[in-house]
Amino acid sequence: MSDPLSNSPAHDGWTSSREAAGGADAGAAPYTVLAQARWPGVELLVCREDIRQRTLWAIDQPRHTVIVHLGGTMRELETEIDGAGSTHAPPSPGDIWLVPARRRYASQARGQVITYAELRLSPAADVDVGREARVPLEALMPRLGHRDEFLHYSVARLGRLSRNGDDLSVMMAERLQWVLRQHLYDSYRLPAVTRPEPAALLPATARRLCDHIESRLDQRITLSELAALADLSVHQLLIAFRRNFGTTPAQYILAQRLRRARWHLLNGNADIADIAFDCGFASHSHLSAAFKRDTGITPRQFREGLRMRAVY
Repeated sequence: MSDPLSNSPAHDGWTSSREAAGGADAGAAPYTVLAQARWPGVELLVCREDIRQRTLWAIDQPRHTVIVHLGGTMRELETEIDGAGSTHAPPSPGDIWLVPARRRYASQARGQVITYAELRLSPAADVDVGREARVPLEALMPRLGHRDEFLHYSVARLGRLSRNGDDLSVMMAERLQWVLRQHLYDSYRLPAVTRPEPAALLPATARRLCDHIESRLDQRITLSELAALADLSVHQLLIAFRRNFGTTPAQYILAQRLRRARWHLLNGNADIADIAFDCGFASHSHLSAAFKRDTGITPRQFREGLRMRAVY
């Protein structure tokens, strides 16, 4: 994302640019910092940014970056993380990108005015693992357009607390950033290698698989076709896919279908049954069951609830 603090050495590695034409107000600031806070090894930034012109973002940092889309409309979004594939679908509020330290992230987007949070963590930032032992957040798994309700609402809450100046808000924010560290460690760390490391997908192969899946979300996708696309056996594909994406192909495809469904629920008036078919679900009830398992609410409740309130 854009870097309003790029004059600070701590922000080296961030770049942003925009097309010369596009309809944004002449002279208007492209972004506004809504909240900012720092703790040892951790930094939070919440911004509102005008992306009516096509906007290009790049990240190449020696620290982890968690990006949370909080609100506002994106009509186009293409993102890629080295070695972790790419996505081409615009996000819904709550979608998350996790860019591990020293992994390059590139993105281009167009939409309206958006709000997002960036949680930046040094790999040396530590967490409590019990018995008075602490370990650093050295290696995290990449995520693109991922859904994690706890992470979403906790980062949004941290942003709200950081906007307040009272002592209780400061104390609660301090506690919450420790909880977020622990959550990232518990949910996204790369496990220590205790045996020969399974082969990972080549970056070009990971991109090819992501593009193929995204282009066929409304169709039947099989393991055999994905394996053939990667020039692997099904067994090899399952091992390599989990190494790159931290999940199985089936779970990844379901997450992408739900992500597309969320976007259509928020940005159109199509019947939920039509959305279900367009996103690869067998029926309205199939989408509703998967959606409720994932979010705890039905697609209709999601559509009505998020249209009535904004995070910021």
